[in-house]
Amino acid sequence: MEVRPELFPEDDKPFYKKFELSAPLRANQYAGEVNPYTGENEPWFLLDGLSARAGIGTHYDKWIGVGMNIGIDWKANKGLVVAPVFGSLRLSPRVGEDTRITTEIGYGRSLSLTGDKLSGYFKKMSLGIEDNESGIGLYIELCQYGFSKVTPERIGSFSIGLNYIMF
Repeated sequence: MEVRPELFPEDDKPFYKKFELSAPLRANQYAGEVNPYTGENEPWFLLDGLSARAGIGTHYDKWIGVGMNIGIDWKANKGLVVAPVFGSLRLSPRVGEDTRITTEIGYGRSLSLTGDKLSGYFKKMSLGIEDNESGIGLYIELCQYGFSKVTPERIGSFSIGLNYIMF
């Protein structure tokens, strides 16, 4: 059977590639106080590392997608480097001519790369806004790694980041 190119136009590929770069934030215990060295007010949040992730998946009309992702997350305050591997479900309804609201949930495994042999589940939820033409977006994310290091509570993070998706 011969496949004719006009049956599958170049613009209607059912796959996507996604790249994300985000910065985890932590609450500043000195927020609102005046720094004695600089004379400025302390910020509410401090940067607490860096996260970089990549994913591939399939989608229907850029509206709903399912993907596989891998990344590396650095949590500076905890002295932790984690490699999450997870599946994701992505919903991206169009809210304007060139704008989409994106939500994504993910679930998988996380493995510590810092030599302390920690591993556990990985959960994430994100909410963002994305330009339909360029594929560039801004998002906020909550994630949890499913293990603890010193204290009994699970390690997690609140992040703000940029993503780029290619359809």
